[in-house]
Amino acid sequence: MTGTMKRAVAAAALLAAGLAGWGQSAWCAPKVSGVAVYIAGDVQVRRAGERGYAELKVNDMLYAGDAIKTGAASRAGVVTKGGAEVRLNENSTFEIAPSGKLREMINLSVGQLWTRMLHKMSKINVRTPSAVCAVRGTEADIEQRSLLTVKVYEGHVDVQNSVGKQSLRAGQMTTVAGANAAPDAPKKMSGTDAGKWQEEVKVSDYDKFINLLKESGASGKTLKTEVKMPDGSVKKIEGGLKKKQ
Repeated sequence: MTGTMKRAVAAAALLAAGLAGWGQSAWCAPKVSGVAVYIAGDVQVRRAGERGYAELKVNDMLYAGDAIKTGAASRAGVVTKGGAEVRLNENSTFEIAPSGKLREMINLSVGQLWTRMLHKMSKINVRTPSAVCAVRGTEADIEQRSLLTVKVYEGHVDVQNSVGKQSLRAGQMTTVAGANAAPDAPKKMSGTDAGKWQEEVKVSDYDKFINLLKESGASGKTLKTEVKMPDGSVKKIEGGLKKKQ
């Protein structure tokens, strides 16, 4: 093989490698993180890598890095691929953190959300400016305003920052004054402490959203979980995850 031919072969190999790398990057399927199951009022989503917000609708898939915000008198409901139901109150903003962690992560910058684990293995971390709330098999209310307020209705939640940690059981609550303040010792919730706003988020047909999460796609990811339905029955989910359109 002459020098010219060798150079041509090398150039072709480099070009092929470059195209292969481009193809992997260009066609890398996004990671499905959940699906919107309830929308009321002004609810918007900012897709990962984009600057602007657009209207979020029921059935819309959500992906790692997406951010959701609700306006006044508005609420949203999301079911995550890991089996957590998250309800978002008005005037709230949260982001679905990029994947890669053992536990699903949501960043709540401001506002209020309520979680319900749809099966006992579900786990989710809610990171706020004041602390991280590790939610395990739990119904919990997490509100970040001037104070972080965490209320546990079922199960338990660990509330932790660099200054301290508190573990809450059902019927307990705590507040955190900020990232430089330790979480207050748990106290018993009174009747007036229990919130009711989350009850306005009513999802009548979970089957529809489970089917969306089961749809096969090009992501190469597989979802396997069991979901507890409102009537107490348990449905098994197994299938591919739908590719972002």
